[in-house]
Amino acid sequence: MDFLGKTCPVCSQNFHEGDDVVVCPKCGAPYHRDCYKQNGKCIFPELHKDGKNWKDVYDDDPTENKDVIRCISCGTENDKNAIVCKKCGAFISRNISFNINENAENEKNGKPGEENFENYIPGMSGNPFTIFIDPMGGVSKDEDFDGVSGAELSKYVGVNTQYYLPVFAKIKSVGKSKFNMSAFLFSGAWFLFRKRYLIGIIISVLFFITEIISVFLVSAYSTPIYREAQNAFKEVNIQYPMIGNYISFAYEHYSAAGVFWTVLPYILIAVKLSIAVFSGFLGNKIYYKASVKNIKMIKSKNHDGDTMKAVAEAGGTNTAAALVFVICYAILSVASLFV
Repeated sequence: MDFLGKTCPVCSQNFHEGDDVVVCPKCGAPYHRDCYKQNGKCIFPELHKDGKNWKDVYDDDPTENKDVIRCISCGTENDKNAIVCKKCGAFISRNISFNINENAENEKNGKPGEENFENYIPGMSGNPFTIFIDPMGGVSKDEDFDGVSGAELSKYVGVNTQYYLPVFAKIKSVGKSKFNMSAFLFSGAWFLFRKRYLIGIIISVLFFITEIISVFLVSAYSTPIYREAQNAFKEVNIQYPMIGNYISFAYEHYSAAGVFWTVLPYILIAVKLSIAVFSGFLGNKIYYKASVKNIKMIKSKNHDGDTMKAVAEAGGTNTAAALVFVICYAILSVASLFV
């Protein structure tokens, strides 16, 4: 079958003479071989279910809708400007290229022109190659985020917009977020870095309380019980004692108070792990909602001034606040060595 001029449903590029084209054995949908191999399956499951042929449904349809893009994960049709699938929440692949040579004229003027806002890469003029980087992460500067534009949100985020804007688009579209590993690992420091001061302080205080308890109380009360128990276990040849063995020993020799000091280290670990998991799973959603709320507040109060400048100043990051967290943690860690 001749597919010249037809469109590969995965990469949205037309087939040309010499292209390596494969077809789905069930519905006959054509793909570039590499596209089909990368996706791993046909994206027309509804044709398979109904026993229909791709050519009968799409190839001969003169009114084929060019304003939609099909999700390569579940096959659902979405608006052509969509970032994530409205059904499954998967990111809709799109290749956005920026020709660095086009930045030369922009840099002569000192800043990007309005029409080249998304194509401007500072300091990269005169380089004779094309790169594939999108500072907006594929999000249009005009896309609406609950009353805030993509450009405004980008200004507010400031750093690492190529990660956060697509995640925010997914939250807005389907209510699903993405696990934030930085928030998981650094918790309070991450919230402070992103200027979410209230929740950052609350999480930091909880974290440091667990650390202080661990450094001083656990060292003073829990550790001696464990050491005494280990010596007792050696005498009765218990080589691999479990937590239950320690609890039984503590209750026998120190009553209920001993049991509390025995399980306290595990309680502290559970608290710190809960904080980290909470931050990792909900950090992006909290950041998104706070960003939109703050931008709206700035816009409502800043009628005559430079709104984008005010948004940029209110947003961005606070490295100093995150460093304070790190320094305090380092002090506690050093202190634990001398207790």
